[in-house]
Amino acid sequence: MQMEYQIGNIISQYRQNQKMTQEEFAARLGVTPQAVSKWERGNGLPDITLVGDICRLLHISADLLLGIQEKPIVENNNAVFSKEIRNNLIADPLTLEFGINITPCVIEGMKTDYINQKRNQLAKEAGMLTPLLRIMDNTELGVKEYRILSYGKVLRQGEETVDETNKMECFERIITQVFEQCKIHYHEILNKEIVKILVDNIKEQYSGIADGLVPERISYLTLEKHLKKIVQEQGSIRDFIHILEELEEAL
Repeated sequence: MQMEYQIGNIISQYRQNQKMTQEEFAARLGVTPQAVSKWERGNGLPDITLVGDICRLLHISADLLLGIQEKPIVENNNAVFSKEIRNNLIADPLTLEFGINITPCVIEGMKTDYINQKRNQLAKEAGMLTPLLRIMDNTELGVKEYRILSYGKVLRQGEETVDETNKMECFERIITQVFEQCKIHYHEILNKEIVKILVDNIKEQYSGIADGLVPERISYLTLEKHLKKIVQEQGSIRDFIHILEELEEAL
C-alpha cells in the first residue's frame, strides 16, 4: 500500500498546486471524481494508460509520479545537487529518452527480459558488449517522441503511438532501434570500461591469452583504439582472442 499512498499524495499535492478540483481533474482525464478521490486516499492506483495524461496535467515527470527519483545529495543539510544537475554532468554512453505518452509502454516492457535478450543477441552476433542503457522520460520531447543518444549525441529520433493493445510491441520496436544504433555506432560508444570488461572476461575463461599482456604490455586505451578501428572496418569484434594474439605478435 506504500506505493498507493505515495502516488496518491503526489497527485493530490500537484493537483492542488494547479488549482484544480477533483472534479475538474477527473473531467480532463475522462474518469469519475470518485476514482480521483480513491487514488488520493491511497485506496488504488490509476490505470497505467493514464500516467502520461496525469503527468501532463500536473506538469510533473513520470519519475516523480512513480517515486523513482533519487534523493538529492545533501551537504550541511542543504540540497546542493539535484538529480537533474548530476545527470547533466556526464553524458552517458547510451541513453533512451521518451515523451510522456510512451511511459506506459516503457513501464510494461521493463517487466520483461527483452533488453537482456537484445544485449545477448548483439554479443553473440558481433562480440559487442553493450553499456548500461539509461532510460528516462524527457518532458521537452513531444508526447509521442523518443530519441536514442550516445554521449549526448542524438543517434536516432522517432515517434510511437501507444495504446492499451500495443504497449509491448512499441517497447520492442524502440529497444530494437536502440540496439541497432548501438551496433552501427559501436566505434563511438566503445570505451575503456567496456574494454576492461572484455579483457577480464577473456582472462577468466582463457587465462593464457591476456594474462601479462593487457594492461601490462598493451594499455586499455591502445586496445580500445584498435578495437574501434576493427569495428569500423569489419563490424564485429567477436574474434577477440585472435585480435589479442595478433596484437601480441606485432609487439
